[in-house]
Amino acid sequence: MSSALAAPVRREWTYLAEFANEQLPRYTSYPPANRFTSSVGPDAVSAALRSLPANASLSLYLHIPFCQKLCWYCGCHTSVPTLADPVDSYLRALKTEIASVARQLPSGARVSRIHFGGGSPDILTPAQIADLFGALRSSFTLDQFAEIAAELDPRNLSPEVVDAFVAEGLSRASLGVQVLDLSVQQRINRVQSRDEIEQAIARLRSAGVDGLNVDIMYGLPGQKRDDVIETTMFAATQDVDRVAVFGYAHVPWMKKHQKSISESELPSSEERFRQAEAAATTLERAGYIPIGFDHFAAPGDSLVAADRQGRLRRNFQGYTDDDATALLGFGASAISSLPNLIYQNAPDTLSYRTSQAAGESAVARGIALTPEDQRIGRLIERLLCDFEADLSADLRIAACSRLARLQAAGLVEFHRNHLTVTARGRPYVRAVAACFDPELALKTDRHSLAV
Repeated sequence: MSSALAAPVRREWTYLAEFANEQLPRYTSYPPANRFTSSVGPDAVSAALRSLPANASLSLYLHIPFCQKLCWYCGCHTSVPTLADPVDSYLRALKTEIASVARQLPSGARVSRIHFGGGSPDILTPAQIADLFGALRSSFTLDQFAEIAAELDPRNLSPEVVDAFVAEGLSRASLGVQVLDLSVQQRINRVQSRDEIEQAIARLRSAGVDGLNVDIMYGLPGQKRDDVIETTMFAATQDVDRVAVFGYAHVPWMKKHQKSISESELPSSEERFRQAEAAATTLERAGYIPIGFDHFAAPGDSLVAADRQGRLRRNFQGYTDDDATALLGFGASAISSLPNLIYQNAPDTLSYRTSQAAGESAVARGIALTPEDQRIGRLIERLLCDFEADLSADLRIAACSRLARLQAAGLVEFHRNHLTVTARGRPYVRAVAACFDPELALKTDRHSLAV
């Protein structure tokens, strides 16, 4: 793959333990989800939905919290379906919530994107997929060229499921590849062959799905740099449009199944950093363009255009060119983002199903955004997307002491009130963003490692 675009700024991979070992939010929202509270409830959400502009563009996220088998590294809200927690009753609740929320929206609102996440949405049967899309189309007005995307598991991706999604307009699919080495796969309880992945990719392409994404991981138990290079080279040879490179977040205090992973087998902090470097270097040499701090895109992909034009955004799905007025999340644990409010549904499927059966709201917690929250959120988003931003005098003064150590380490530079994250600082951009988060130092919550 070659690119006629100007070469992007190269990251300089200098390991600095002080910054690499920091535990920081990923800032897929600001304020981050750990600051949501139960003070935001159904009434506040209803008022915010009804106050959306008449021409609002909507991006929908549907959470399918079930998998055929649980991967031990997973940080998502998901489970294996059981007799006590079946998929069918969950889908009934999901359709109820879709109809309820749609009734509260202005009549002119239109859907520009739909994203199915999980879990594994491919756990649905073709009939369930058709039924769910029927509910969406009866409740919302979909743009003719709305992007419809789904996160899919290569191990379970049958031709029937692919055909069912494609019949409803699927235009982008994200495949969880993670790692190819068998010994690492066994350590994380996700064994999948190279052939299974290649067959899934071929199946999607032959069905007409033009946009293909691949997720890979570093920092897994027993994982080595060579394993990361092998997986990233494989992704590049598949000629996919986007590759997301995620560092494993070991949070067993939040995700009990991660206790199955031996901490003694996790890479050291520096080895983890070098694995991130190996993934980035391999993809860039293959012609992929770095997007933000953990995404890579083929030169012709829309993310590259958005990046070049200053339109790149960041939300709960990571880096995106989605410019919708509101992101509406449906399902257990789903998060919604409105211009002045962020809220999350009950995380467990039992509470979610019960609330919908009783005709009640699924909202469990959230946060009303103050003008200051919105201002800081915009700044953090631009730093994470553009690696530079203009600072107002008051924000620079408030962050001065925190920025000083980054400036001393060569991670940031100033030209008057313009802040630039240097090539050396790009791997640590979350640490730069955190300088402008006034509540972070007051919190004792643990987060994932900065790199």
